[in-house]
Amino acid sequence: MAKKDYYQVLGVKKEASEAEIKKAYKKLARQYHPDLNPNNASAEAKFKEISEAYAVLSDQEKRSKYDRFGSGNFGDQFSQAWSQARTGQGGYDFGRMSDYGFNMEDILGDIFTGAFSGARRSHPRAQDIEMEIPLSFAESIQGCKKGIRLEGSVIEVSIPSGVETGSKIRVPGKGKNGGDLYLACKVDSRSSFMRKGDDLELSVPISLKEAIEGGSITVPTASGKVDLKIPKNSSGGRRLKLRGKGVKSPKTGKAGDLYVILQIALPELKEAESNALLSVLKPIVQDGNELRSDLQL
Repeated sequence: MAKKDYYQVLGVKKEASEAEIKKAYKKLARQYHPDLNPNNASAEAKFKEISEAYAVLSDQEKRSKYDRFGSGNFGDQFSQAWSQARTGQGGYDFGRMSDYGFNMEDILGDIFTGAFSGARRSHPRAQDIEMEIPLSFAESIQGCKKGIRLEGSVIEVSIPSGVETGSKIRVPGKGKNGGDLYLACKVDSRSSFMRKGDDLELSVPISLKEAIEGGSITVPTASGKVDLKIPKNSSGGRRLKLRGKGVKSPKTGKAGDLYVILQIALPELKEAESNALLSVLKPIVQDGNELRSDLQL
């Protein structure tokens, strides 16, 4: 009695024709092929099992011996041939199995349209590649397109707005053997802006006259220049919020806010001018000690 029921493995009757056996194997091979089931040991084991059954039943001489004497040592011979077919790169060179009397290269080449023939006998596994991509602060905030040189060719990659150092951008299929390419962003922090999450801060100098009288100034934002109204009697350090003028989040698509911090730039005065100005302002200027009276540890 047969140790292995190859007919049962393929799901066909013992009297099945060659065409029926081939059709059954095609269906199962496409279902359990390792390339379609990466890192799936059970699928690979099943693929080996159905391949062994088909390798025997598709050969008239081997099938005749199997029908008369059972599987015998077909299983051991096939396992040895299968082991020799491994390339060490996660794939197989099925041409090597012909030394053991199994013409698997032609069988699988017929089913998968030559995927295992010629230069593609071995199928190394897909590997992801990660590389660093430098970005200016403006590029990280506004988004951009960058040319990436990879293995002698240049590919264009779209960088979404709002990325920061540590953000990773996935480029499908541009890794090794069909894997993915991951770009690790590294942002140059040299900028007039300071980023805090999706919000931005910008210190803007204003004149003493603008601080006292108020007015309108032009400030840069992530989406272009805008006019900002300065309230009268603004003190240094005052924060003015421009809603929605911060960083557009690559995850939510929602933009943060821009906080403009006013810095009063005092004019350079000669001593006589300074004394004259102080004499005028003295009645309305608060004493510095009073300003610091509530400071404590």
